Amino acid sequence: MVESALQNVVEPPKKEALLSFKPTGRILDLHEVETELLLMQAALDKPFTAQIAATIAEKSGSHLLKLVSPRVDGDHAILRINPTRTNRRASVLPSVNAPDIPFCKVVFRPLEVLGQPPMSIVDHILNPVDLSAELLAKFGQVFGPEVLEALREGLLAPAKVPLKLGAGEFPIIYVPRPGGGDLQITPVSPACAFMGIVDIARKHKAQPDVPRTLRIRWTRQAVSSKPQNISGAIGGPRLRFLATMPPVMQQAEAELHRYTLGGAFPRWRDDAVADWVLRYGDMLAADGKYNNSDTRAALDRTADRLIREAEGFIAETMADAAHLCPDKALARPRIVQVLLRRRWKQGKQDEALAALSSPHFEDRLRKSGFEEDAE
Repeated sequence: MVESALQNVVEPPKKEALLSFKPTGRILDLHEVETELLLMQAALDKPFTAQIAATIAEKSGSHLLKLVSPRVDGDHAILRINPTRTNRRASVLPSVNAPDIPFCKVVFRPLEVLGQPPMSIVDHILNPVDLSAELLAKFGQVFGPEVLEALREGLLAPAKVPLKLGAGEFPIIYVPRPGGGDLQITPVSPACAFMGIVDIARKHKAQPDVPRTLRIRWTRQAVSSKPQNISGAIGGPRLRFLATMPPVMQQAEAELHRYTLGGAFPRWRDDAVADWVLRYGDMLAADGKYNNSDTRAALDRTADRLIREAEGFIAETMADAAHLCPDKALARPRIVQVLLRRRWKQGKQDEALAALSSPHFEDRLRKSGFEEDAE
């Protein structure tokens, strides 16, 4: 059967193109999958037995405790923790002895079927899709139904619960139980996270024109000189990264940022302004009773000071905003809006509004010339 299926293969691919934990770039039509599996079988140095399949399934988990400590007992090293709020099973990685790694590269290799996302035999067992039944049937025809059944039973059964941990490396945290006593917690990371970070870094390196995220710092750390002792799917130095959040904006910075995105003009945070507006209102009332050149001059000076300082705040704020968004046209607020937009003591906002909408203040605004471009 093998010879007849492979007779049209002129030159078999190299072993590393057939046995792999990563996609190899060999795009297959569905009818070509059986031939590809036969090529993979021919690349093995010894038969793929049901016992080997059972060992691979038993030693594959979503969390590999040997990633934390190499002193973990092999019978207490595997966890399978499925994600909550989903009907999908967690991705798993193998942690087997070196002689079994080539067989892992058969069942964990992502097969790239045309028009479908890359999925391994293990993926098709754990999270089947429409073509999974047909593809798994082809695997059973090539490697034997007993191998497929051993894989299926081992992967779908719950993993053995670890009963002891390697001493020294495991962080131990105790939290109180609701009914009294303590609960021991040992944090562990998903095995796929270790190579997932490597994949992210590889994509960044492959796309030099894509801007780097400045909040991420990458650090390489060697796991061991022989990382395949942990998992054949995890190779090279472990890659850790630190993602730091940008510093929290101060209130004024946040308001300026919102303004550049179309929000309200930033608040003028000077408590003395409210006092001067209310004082100007009192001076208006006094001017109505004691109108003379001295009170009128003082009234003009107070209004002009409010207008001049408000305009200075507006100009400075718009310059800062233009520095953030140099190509964006920003709406200029009216001076009265800037003077009024603040927290007023109870009952004082109406007094301020009356003063700033008075004929005298409007006249001083016209004479100042600052309102010509306001919207």
